[in-house]
Amino acid sequence: MLMTQPFLVSSELPRVFDGGWRVVRAAERGNDWHPQVRELLYYWMRNCNAEGHLPSRQAIDRIELSELLPHMWMLDVERSPWRFRYRMAGSEFAASVGRTIGNDWYDELRPQAWAANRTRLITTVRDGMPTWRRGAVPVEDDAFDFNGWSEVENLMLPLASDGINVDTVLGISLPYRPIDLWETAPLAAQ
Repeated sequence: MLMTQPFLVSSELPRVFDGGWRVVRAAERGNDWHPQVRELLYYWMRNCNAEGHLPSRQAIDRIELSELLPHMWMLDVERSPWRFRYRMAGSEFAASVGRTIGNDWYDELRPQAWAANRTRLITTVRDGMPTWRRGAVPVEDDAFDFNGWSEVENLMLPLASDGINVDTVLGISLPYRPIDLWETAPLAAQ
């Protein structure tokens, strides 16, 4: 399926932040991203309207995104103080974190990941801009068996019930493992 990309309003923020994450710009195609991460970005962009309004949580079609769902998650936004509560966590995402995820507060369930992602989440919400990152797995998640996976690529997308004020963050997280592990890993049976 050919994916077209609608116009996305740009922000005056710097391109790359500490921690390796960056704001996704209007012209960014995600060509060097994992195909599933790129697919979710294009899906989100198609759901932004011509006036630049953001899609709502209700606009996200789980059937259309069924192949991505295991790696996806949603956070509801609380302001004053900033807090985020898991609304949904796909099975592969929950397995990679090593925990069952219900209606949990992000900062309580994953305090080190919260410390690393707080500014990024707030930027995604405050500015209504997607953010992307590929890098090391959060320290607290290292305690779990990742089958050799050591990096994660993720995308955070703002959703807004009214099209303007972000009230949900939609995300996808896909793990990677280093090249040297690929070379020594046994091949799957053919």
